[in-house]
Amino acid sequence: MHINKTGGSSIEKALGAGLDHSTALEKRQQLGAAAWQRKFTFTIVRNPWDKVVSHYHYRVKTNQTGLGEQPIDFSEWVYRCYVERDPTYYDQPRMFMSQRQWLVDESDQLLVEFVGRFENLQEDFARICERINVKARLGHAKPSGRGGYRDYYDAQTRDIVAEAFAADLESFDYSF
Repeated sequence: MHINKTGGSSIEKALGAGLDHSTALEKRQQLGAAAWQRKFTFTIVRNPWDKVVSHYHYRVKTNQTGLGEQPIDFSEWVYRCYVERDPTYYDQPRMFMSQRQWLVDESDQLLVEFVGRFENLQEDFARICERINVKARLGHAKPSGRGGYRDYYDAQTRDIVAEAFAADLESFDYSF
């Protein structure tokens, strides 16, 4: 499952797969439960605070919602997206939802077999390749030259992201 801003584009490129931002539940429904059970299902998750900074920078770089031409600062963007849900910026709700939401069924049960981490992307990608018996080299499809994520946050934005991604903090044991 390709959760946005978790290295999915690089993985899809390395494996020759097409871009697909379906949730695990949507994919299981598309394939059918029997076909889903036969597949090795995996995803990569990322520290939510790092993911949000990456999401912001990608939207500025690609001028999504006009952020490249008329940028607002990171703190304002976080507030407008995650508190106000301002449709000017909060235009694709799935791209802002918790990573756990991408991966669970109607009963909140995890649907994927393997959850790798962006922070260990090379090692976890190697485990995925070994499991699916594929030789592939992982590149970096959408590199960024920004600094560390902690530098972007103040107490308010740190708390906003903690609340928005509370399920990820608990499920995947992330902290600021």
